[in-house]
Amino acid sequence: MKLIFRIIVIFLVGIGIFFRIWRLDKVPIELFGDEVDVGLQAYSILTTGKDYLGNKFPIMFRSFSEYRLPMQLYLDVPFIDIFGLNEIGVRMPSMLLGIVSIILFYFLVREAFNKKIAIIATLFLIFSPWHFNFSRQANDAGILFPFLISGVLCFIKGLKEYKYLIFSSILFTLTFYSYAIATVFTPLFAFSLIVIYRKRLFKYSLWRLTLVGVIGLLVLIPYIIFTVKGVSSQRFSSISAIPEDKLMQEVVDRRRWSNSLLTRALYNKRTIAAEIVAKNYVKAFSTNFLFTEGDPNMRQSIEGFGQMYHYDLILVLLGAWLFFGNFVRDKNKKSYFVILAWLILAPLPSALTKDGGYHASRLILMLPPLIFMSSLGFNFLIEETSSKKGKIIFGIFVLLMILDVTRFFHRYFVIWQNESWRFWQYGFKETVSYVKEVDADYKRIYFNNTYEPILGRFLFWYGYDMKLFQKEFKGDVHIENIVDGINGFKLGEKFYFGELDKPIERLANPETLVVASAEKDATNPQIFRETSLNLFKTVTSPTGEPIFYIFTGR
Repeated sequence: MKLIFRIIVIFLVGIGIFFRIWRLDKVPIELFGDEVDVGLQAYSILTTGKDYLGNKFPIMFRSFSEYRLPMQLYLDVPFIDIFGLNEIGVRMPSMLLGIVSIILFYFLVREAFNKKIAIIATLFLIFSPWHFNFSRQANDAGILFPFLISGVLCFIKGLKEYKYLIFSSILFTLTFYSYAIATVFTPLFAFSLIVIYRKRLFKYSLWRLTLVGVIGLLVLIPYIIFTVKGVSSQRFSSISAIPEDKLMQEVVDRRRWSNSLLTRALYNKRTIAAEIVAKNYVKAFSTNFLFTEGDPNMRQSIEGFGQMYHYDLILVLLGAWLFFGNFVRDKNKKSYFVILAWLILAPLPSALTKDGGYHASRLILMLPPLIFMSSLGFNFLIEETSSKKGKIIFGIFVLLMILDVTRFFHRYFVIWQNESWRFWQYGFKETVSYVKEVDADYKRIYFNNTYEPILGRFLFWYGYDMKLFQKEFKGDVHIENIVDGINGFKLGEKFYFGELDKPIERLANPETLVVASAEKDATNPQIFRETSLNLFKTVTSPTGEPIFYIFTGR
């Protein structure tokens, strides 16, 4: 029986890993803008030793629109070198770290609880829609996971063997360089671990514990410097759920009918900010987000599914009931305190941001404790199969689980990738690749830059020489009438990016190639029937909608 169980586990692990690798270059359907930026920065470091804006081996990367944390960008460098500037090169680190996080999660649960629960939890994480999706895209959420899980694992092992505490300190610190939500979560969670295990922790001498803190602080110093400068907080300021102007407007609106002392006490900046954060926090635990619809952004969630499976609703509720029952009865409560602290703190960073109640990547740290709860529920069902009736119920439930998982993978690989094309801003790869093939025939090429910012995508899919780019690039601020009919900016004397003034027909001549947006520029495709225009290519969506027209003049 044990041999059969092992074979089943190995088979399921193999299937899970296979699907993480399979068609990584095709699903998701195209690299999203943030993924392109990751690959482009890594390519620039690889070829110039600088980010693409010319900063030498930076701690914080400066992109066209914001500063970015360095972990994923540096991890991408060797893969861009091996696989090239393409989807595999960009997504491979996330995929590999996704597999690493699964392995680490097994050891963490086994260390904190037992081997049986660890195996169930690991299998659940392998097939988790939440984890699976972020393992196949270059998103900071997938990069953060293994550093945090290994940090917790080393902390628990460090209670027995001191050297692991040093590793834990370093790994926790590295989460700050991985994803911005760690800035809030990691200090609070690390403090919780210290409080929970304080008796065992303080068996070590003060100087040994001080050394652990100093090592972590040394690793964190570059991040602290950028925080003091305000660089690392710029991104949070732009996505904050409680910006000053919004709060003031809310205060004015709430006090519209009364300005009494009670009204002012109930409706002020602090109370309204607390209300916004509380609403976001509660939304994160909603069945709508977790089990039925998920994140409304189709990059972060698969339509028709929540962040977890439908059957997980039953397992999580059952697991939560068992969890609190064990919490009351079990003498060794510390591991339960860790799971509880993890679950309570995980939604907090996202709750502080706009739309944070349903933001799957910022809420990714909810997944480990929820997977654990679900595993407890499933383990209970296994233990209740002693009777014939129990076996039948368990068998039916497992069949429903298999059906739900099958539906997810079918939808992910067959339906979702085509339905979600707008969210992935599909069409740039085909467009730029075609332009690269024919650009030698033209003195100037004009690109629409108002459908979506195209410069980064152009540089990526064109494989532009980044040393040359750093010399040529003078900024991406739109200049009115930089050439007749275009408000935008240029790269060298050949490539122009901007808003194409209508009528766009006047831009066309035999020496100029024009890339026009079907949505913004060529809203009437009948213009291409004119004899003065030569339409070379129409880039369409998977549903047949035109995205770009590439044309010239006769």
